Amino acid sequence: MYNILIIEDDLTIANTLKAHLLKWGYNVEYVRDFKNVTEKFNEYKPHIVLLDVMLPFFNGFHWCNEIRKISKIPIMFISSASDNMNIVMAMNMGGDDFIVKPFD
Repeated sequence: MYNILIIEDDLTIANTLKAHLLKWGYNVEYVRDFKNVTEKFNEYKPHIVLLDVMLPFFNGFHWCNEIRKISKIPIMFISSASDNMNIVMAMNMGGDDFIVKPFD
């Protein structure tokens, strides 16, 4: 069974993603404490991370960089901050893909 960690500030989006992924048989958790993302990451041991750019305290680029220091798992950015500079930054910081919100 695959573990997916959602790092998304909007609980409506996080809950919707979680509900749909659970239907497909994935284990899903999301971060609630945006000051301690790496602690949740280490505790949950996900196989993939879904990460927003816009987060409280530190942005998604920061957390991507921190995760890359300890893991090579896939990181998919899911964000409405979809200008070319943010997409390039996401890839340069270690992201594997970028999905633009809103999505179907």
